[in-house]
Amino acid sequence: MQVKNMLLSRILPFAGLLIFFSCAQEKQQEFKTYEGEIFGTYYRIQVGDLKQDFQPKFDSVFTIINSASNSYIQESEVSSFNNTGKLINPSFTFRDMMDSSMKYHQLSNGFFEPTLFPLLKAWGFSFEARESMDSAKVAELKKLIGFESKIIRLDSGYVAADEGVKLDITGIGEGYAIDKLTEVLNLAGIENYMVEIGGEMKAKGKNPRGTTWTIGIEDPAQAELGIGSSMLAKVELDGRGISSSGNYRKFYMDEQGNRRAHIVDPLTGFPVSHSMVSVSVFANSATEADALATAFMAMGPEKAKELAEKLPGVEAMFVIGGQGKLQMEFTSGFPKVEQSDSSQ
Repeated sequence: MQVKNMLLSRILPFAGLLIFFSCAQEKQQEFKTYEGEIFGTYYRIQVGDLKQDFQPKFDSVFTIINSASNSYIQESEVSSFNNTGKLINPSFTFRDMMDSSMKYHQLSNGFFEPTLFPLLKAWGFSFEARESMDSAKVAELKKLIGFESKIIRLDSGYVAADEGVKLDITGIGEGYAIDKLTEVLNLAGIENYMVEIGGEMKAKGKNPRGTTWTIGIEDPAQAELGIGSSMLAKVELDGRGISSSGNYRKFYMDEQGNRRAHIVDPLTGFPVSHSMVSVSVFANSATEADALATAFMAMGPEKAKELAEKLPGVEAMFVIGGQGKLQMEFTSGFPKVEQSDSSQ
């Protein structure tokens, strides 16, 4: 599962996606851009309307989600749960995020796992110092993992089944926020916009050049070398969310020389070691794309592709390494791909 701590965890975010404007210009429209820092990364919202000021409503969305789910804010609801083992009378947003988390936990056969927090911390994928990890330590911490068995839902709130169980629901945080921001724009009747948080996006209608929003998918091999503008492919995005996840930006080498990616397999408790370098997921909602990108990276290419083919409205592009050069695999309904020359 990918670490997505909501405040300061990603000074250099995993982006994976860039926006392109087609050279074929139709009717140019003026857009207003809202941008800033949120959830330890950046946001950029382009809106095809100059008359309305959406900043107060956008700020309200960010505040509500931070208050519910940011584990690095001590006053947040999730911090209250993690500190006390219970949360009574949670907000609508916290319940809604927990319901979404349960949906994707079950949909992914447990590979989207919000109780993975103790293992992520122990492996060194948060602010705490990395612990000395071995099979016995992993087995001990795995006793705290299990969203369905370790989190008890009551009419009045949530209770941890065992001491030490902790939640991290930020695996859908950015996607969930994008969907709530687009709700604001849809309710206002905005036809053309693009909402981006940390490289995850959802777009509708046309871009400032009057053409469909076009997204570039980053070349992981070049990105690891510090070349951030090299693209594997470009695809059009209209009315859907897209999220990318990968293991090539955040990792460390342990004392034995093993590369430890920041994505942990909930079933084994160890960082993943499969051949999948990154995945990009299209879905009807940004929340779904976000959750599934995280789950797919934990699963590995075979299980992820098999599941993606079964899910209505979901398509994915998998980047596979380990064969001398990167290989791209696609679900059968993946949007038309325009291959990019990564050497340019």
